[in-house]
Amino acid sequence: MKSTKISVVIPLYNKQAHIRDAICSVLEQSQAVDEIIVVDDGSTDKSVKLVEKMQQPKVKVVSQANAGVSAARNKGVAVAKNQLVAFLDADDVWLPMFVDEMLQLHDKYPNTGFYATRYQNRAGVGCFSDPKINLKLLFSQNYQAEGFLLQNYFEVAANGDLPFMVSGCMVNKQLFSRLGGFPIGEKIGEDQDFFAKVALQGDIAYSPNINLLYSVAAENKATEAYIPEQECPFSKRLNQYQQMTKLSSNLHQSISKYSAAHLCHLAKLNIKSGRYVTAKTLLNDPRCWMKPMHKILLNTWCVLSQFSQHFSAR
Repeated sequence: MKSTKISVVIPLYNKQAHIRDAICSVLEQSQAVDEIIVVDDGSTDKSVKLVEKMQQPKVKVVSQANAGVSAARNKGVAVAKNQLVAFLDADDVWLPMFVDEMLQLHDKYPNTGFYATRYQNRAGVGCFSDPKINLKLLFSQNYQAEGFLLQNYFEVAANGDLPFMVSGCMVNKQLFSRLGGFPIGEKIGEDQDFFAKVALQGDIAYSPNINLLYSVAAENKATEAYIPEQECPFSKRLNQYQQMTKLSSNLHQSISKYSAAHLCHLAKLNIKSGRYVTAKTLLNDPRCWMKPMHKILLNTWCVLSQFSQHFSAR
C-alpha cells in the first residue's frame, strides 16, 4: 500500500485566505502523497504568491488563463505523473487519514477506479455540521466500516445531500480519460456530471469515515455567485440518457428522483432570489412529482412569497 503513489490536483482561483490550509492538510497526511499540482486558473489575488512562498518541493504550480474549475481539474490530471489522482478544492481540507483511507480502498477494490469518502461541512473556525446524507440508504447495501461498494449513488443523492464531494475523491487516470473528465464551461454541477458518469459505468469504492472538511462559507462559491434559472446540463444529459438507454426500473426511478431533487433545489434558490415565475416553471416539470412534498411545499412558499411582495409594494 505504501508504494502506491498519488498525485493531488488543487484548482485555484482567488482563494488566498484558504490555499495554504488546503496544501498543509495534504502535507500533513499520515501517508505522504507524491506530488501536489496547484492549477492556477488566472488568479488575480495573492494566492499564487502564497503558494510559492511555502517553498514546498512537492508542490508544482501550473498556470492557465481563467477557464473555470473543470478546465483546471482536467489540466491537473493531464500533467499528473501518477495513475491515481485525488482532488482537493482550495477552500477545503483533508483530515490526516484521507490518503490512508484512499489507499486502503484501492487495495481492497483495485479495479473499481473511483474512490470516495464521507465528509463534514465547515462554516468557519470551529463551526462544523453534518450534511444531510441519507445514512439509512447509504449503509443499506454492503456496509463495512473499512469501506464498501456504493451501488445506489442516485438513490442516496436523490434523498439527501451528496454522499461525497469532489474534494473527497480519488480516480484512476484511465477511467477519468475514458469518461471525458469534467465538462468545460459549466458554472455549476460539473462535479455531479462526473459523479453521474462514474455511477453509470460501475460501482464506487466508498469509505463511511469522515476524512474531508468541506467548506460551506468560503468566498467565490459558485453555488452562491450563480443561481441557474433552468435545469443544469448534467441533469439534462441524464434525462436524455434515460430516454435513449434501457435501464432497470429501480435505476430509472432513482435517476428521475435525482433530477427532481435538483429541479426542486433550483426552485428553492430562485424563490429566495425573488424569481417566482422561474421557480414555478421549474416546479411544473413532471419529474418534480417524484418529490411530491417538496413540490407542494415549494409551490406554496412561492405563492405566499408573491402575495407578500405584492402587498408590501402597495
